[in-house]
Amino acid sequence: MKRRIQVLKSLGMMPKYQFELPADGKERRFSLDEPAADDARPTCLTLLYSNEVLAVADSEFERRGIYLGWGTVGVLFSAISFAFIASVPFYSPLASFWAIPGFVLIFLSPAAGFLWLARQEVKRYAIYPVVFNRRMGNVHFFSIHDGQPVTYPWRRCTFCIVPKRAGGPEGRDYEVRGYVLNEYDGVLDSFSIGEEMINLGHVTGSMTERWLSCQFEYVRQFMTLQDISGLDAPKEDDYVSLKPSFRQAMEVVDPKVNSKSLVIKLLSVLMSVVTFIPKVVGGAGHYFCCKYCKVPQWSQEIIDECGPEIVLSNR
Repeated sequence: MKRRIQVLKSLGMMPKYQFELPADGKERRFSLDEPAADDARPTCLTLLYSNEVLAVADSEFERRGIYLGWGTVGVLFSAISFAFIASVPFYSPLASFWAIPGFVLIFLSPAAGFLWLARQEVKRYAIYPVVFNRRMGNVHFFSIHDGQPVTYPWRRCTFCIVPKRAGGPEGRDYEVRGYVLNEYDGVLDSFSIGEEMINLGHVTGSMTERWLSCQFEYVRQFMTLQDISGLDAPKEDDYVSLKPSFRQAMEVVDPKVNSKSLVIKLLSVLMSVVTFIPKVVGGAGHYFCCKYCKVPQWSQEIIDECGPEIVLSNR
């Protein structure tokens, strides 16, 4: 089990700081009493918004299905390559049948690895929602330990901007993660909220921090303000669904770039052309994960507190 967790962490399927609190001074921590940003914005992974309840998806939801999509492609490519090359001895007198076991190791071993990745993705929940109840002052989420619904007071949560994984030479992916701590600052449980952001380097680090700070500030104001009439309600594009169309699934994996700049729009179109195949593969994986993966179920006590609107279904 420990080896499996290490592999999942290295692949980014398990956020780096899921089980541990970042050290002071290295990562950004938020106070629940002081604003973290000048403005607030709802996350584009909103599930439900009302005067009493705010439900958002976890930061991994945008990536849900990527390993399923690419794992399936890897299995098919390896199987087809093996079938083609292993058939050579049957019609070429220069090829030997003893090479077929070698082809098995070369092509089918990677296929087993791709299949393992796809299976790990399918075994997980399609989504890990987090519900904030401002009337009761509670935060409801699904535990990282056993996947069961848990409830903690808002005041017991500590929020940080933490790196999820190495994003390659271009930077690192960051998220807003909430921690529930014991009296010794040990992590009892944790959860992520909203979108992830990539830090492209020292120059854009402040932009990444500000973007994620605005997401947290929205949640903080929702939970602490007496009157939220001045808080902007999420727009239609800010909501996600567990019953998306294939096009919507691709947009979750690769969100649209909204900008008034013509240069940025042209660059966005160019990148869409370059990343079309990865976008389709990731979108297909996301679509099938939303459609067929298990959806976590809230306990009846939490449903009674927050209302039946928080119940999710992908059927």
